[in-house]
Amino acid sequence: MSALQIWPDQESSDVGVQAGYHKRSATRVNNPKLCVGIRGRLYQTINWSLGGLLIGDYDGVLVPGDVFELDSIGRAGKKMWPVMVTARVVRTGGESGMELAAQFMTISAPAFDILEGILLRRAVYRTPS
Repeated sequence: MSALQIWPDQESSDVGVQAGYHKRSATRVNNPKLCVGIRGRLYQTINWSLGGLLIGDYDGVLVPGDVFELDSIGRAGKKMWPVMVTARVVRTGGESGMELAAQFMTISAPAFDILEGILLRRAVYRTPS
């Protein structure tokens, strides 16, 4: 399975920051809600984009700088799809004290298609299962 490399390592991330890419370029959306699986547990997004996400009610052990994988993606209350997405924790805490913000580092082509389909509200992503 091929993957799109967004930020392959710290060196390229630093180069991106120097080039002005430290500012979010993808607009975050809060509707439709996204559901993501992290280490087998499901979390609902507060907002998300094709470049990252913010989840609420996070009670795990990840801290800023940690790299982790998303196991699955889908719309909240709908079908979940197994995916290959690697993300880095940007921050934790937030207003509720239980938020986790992450930037996608690598994303498989099928995972990108799923996110894009949900964002564009394609019919296949509106069905319950």
